[in-house]
Amino acid sequence: MPTRPPRPPTDTHSACVDRAQTTLDFAIGASVFLVVVLFVVAFLPAMMTPFQDVDPTQAADRFAESLSGDMLGHPADGNQLNRTCTAAFFRQLNQDSPAPETCRFANGATTPAEVLGTDHTVNVTIESRSTAGTAPTLTDEGTAVTPAAGPAADGIDTVTTARRIVLLTDDTGQQQTYRLIVRVW
Repeated sequence: MPTRPPRPPTDTHSACVDRAQTTLDFAIGASVFLVVVLFVVAFLPAMMTPFQDVDPTQAADRFAESLSGDMLGHPADGNQLNRTCTAAFFRQLNQDSPAPETCRFANGATTPAEVLGTDHTVNVTIESRSTAGTAPTLTDEGTAVTPAAGPAADGIDTVTTARRIVLLTDDTGQQQTYRLIVRVW
């Protein structure tokens, strides 16, 4: 049986070095690059939206949650409001009286919008859960405080409202449920 002569060794490395970039390779690479750049440019504004001012619907819900769960109470207590800080909050906004340092909202703010850091107009009110009930009686350092702050929404066509059921200790030491209402326009 005849034997074949062995093949001469080929240098695979030199074949790759001698190969130039083809037009097709360049076109595919440039196309992928342009698609990625266009994707980033198209979706970058959407990624920045949470850091811009939001529409009133989202703002009202966010403000109600922030007030009921953090600023007027403690995050660990759920929607249980701190009576002292709640009274100080409304007294500060209605009578320009400074709040205690232990309260978790902007001391010195004069409007609910300023406390919440927004350009929207905001009204914050605590009302009874029942129609026959009364709003809580709050006092701060012996001064009666009305549990409402911010301009009234009378005559405004579009007002977004968010409500939270909150616990607040009354003058007798018993916890009562009230409605925290945040109106944004």
